[in-house]
Amino acid sequence: MSLSWLVGCHPLLGEHRVPVGVKVFLPEQSGGACRVREGGDVLQVDPGDRPPVHVEARRAGRGVVRCENGDIALVVAPIAKLTVKGPAVIESDVELVAEALTARGEPFDLDRVSSQSVAWSHPDFLAVKPPRCGHMATLCSGFLGNGVLMRAYPLHERWGEGDIVVRIGEARASLRVVTPRER
Repeated sequence: MSLSWLVGCHPLLGEHRVPVGVKVFLPEQSGGACRVREGGDVLQVDPGDRPPVHVEARRAGRGVVRCENGDIALVVAPIAKLTVKGPAVIESDVELVAEALTARGEPFDLDRVSSQSVAWSHPDFLAVKPPRCGHMATLCSGFLGNGVLMRAYPLHERWGEGDIVVRIGEARASLRVVTPRER
């Protein structure tokens, strides 16, 4: 058991691996009034007194953000491998997921990345949109709303072959897809 709270240290609320050049949002449990405690050259905080607090990951390194409820460590690294996971043949509504790895093969915590740092493009015979919540609206939070998980479906009476592209920060990945004429 750690007794760090007895000596005046903030508890560590978590450590997250995030890509260089993106904005991330801190977990709700951090509270508001967050400021950079370590790594001011790595991180920049958009001052905010209420969650969500946004942090810009400016360069590789480690930084710590002190919030009213504890500290959050962010390990910032370049994306070595970005992929779009999904089927190559799209005949109906399908799921697309962006996944990113460091040079050491460690996954990034993309659920922390702000939707401002995630962009998708697609051929005109497809629609690519965030998941619909419907009656499960309470589940649509965090990673479901930031653009890392998307839904794709063919548009009525359109077909073709092309690339679905995702950009996260400076990294880019594509998935070659085809929508058959006969569905």
